[in-house]
Amino acid sequence: LASLSIVFMLFLLAYNIFIEYSIKRIFFLLRKIFLYSFILVCVYGVLEIFVVYYNVLSLKKIILLFDYFPFTEVYLDYKFKRISSFSLEPPFLAIYLMTIASWMFSYMVTSKPHGIKKFIPTIFIFVITFFSGSRTALIVILIQFVVFLLVLFSININYRKIVNRFLLAGVLFFILLLSVKGNDLIKAIDEKVNSLNFANNLLENTSNRTRFGIQYASILVFKENPIIGVGFGQQAFKARNKYPKWATTDNYEFKLWYLNDKVKSFPPGYNIYTRLLAETGVIGFIIFCFLLGLLVYHCKKSIKNSQGIEKIINVVLLVSFIGFIINWMQIDSFRIFGFWICLALIIKQIQESKVIYE
Repeated sequence: LASLSIVFMLFLLAYNIFIEYSIKRIFFLLRKIFLYSFILVCVYGVLEIFVVYYNVLSLKKIILLFDYFPFTEVYLDYKFKRISSFSLEPPFLAIYLMTIASWMFSYMVTSKPHGIKKFIPTIFIFVITFFSGSRTALIVILIQFVVFLLVLFSININYRKIVNRFLLAGVLFFILLLSVKGNDLIKAIDEKVNSLNFANNLLENTSNRTRFGIQYASILVFKENPIIGVGFGQQAFKARNKYPKWATTDNYEFKLWYLNDKVKSFPPGYNIYTRLLAETGVIGFIIFCFLLGLLVYHCKKSIKNSQGIEKIINVVLLVSFIGFIINWMQIDSFRIFGFWICLALIIKQIQESKVIYE
């Protein structure tokens, strides 16, 4: 309930600000804020890449200056070689990247900046995502990008030309990179592909076993309480004795945190859908899924009926919601702040559209 109240207050705050401005102005202001934050993330992230991946220790003194920034703490992962920028941990960087991805993609089809500059935000989204080592971010952002390109391709011929240019430039750059750093590139791609093989990694990867084990336990809780569930916040307590042995055996995460009575915080559910099934039953699950389906439907309908920048705004919202929907398959928190900002924005857009059509 505390988590819900936090995001609900954020939603109300965003909505009450948005109603004072046009949808176009809100979009450009939000995108500019996301861009400025992303520039800072990239500066830190690139320094982190050189220090962690390429062992350029001379840059370490520079990156340590970020310790003096408020609310930031430098952490360099030399063991797993994953960057996290300001977020301290790669999973939180992944959430940030998925939140802003479609907004950065939109620079490709807007008039400013001109030339090659409009592709830079998109390129850096993939660079930072790749080096973050987050499999979820890599999958979700790739899906978001494919959906973004497919929707643009179907809108009009001008957007189709932009997509073709970007894809052609991407292929040429990849060929150039392959000719210069072929072995390193193939090795890096092979590592990423292997990391995405969840079937092979299920028993080998501790994190995967933990996630799937907890999700499995949530389903067992749901089976005992299928209609209304066990109530908000109760999934972790009810699932405690239902964790499967294949998940808990030789798993330090359960011993250290999830089955340790000394740890006061309760374990996460690692999936909003299985958590809702356990805590709110079929009723709550259907209501939540209906909301998500309604948002996707409205975005698709608005893309068809809108013109100019309003069409791009709806594409950005559609791609963002798709990212949130997929990402919720491995996180159970409602505190995905980008979703509630987009929700406030789409309600504002609906109201503005009604005024125009009336």
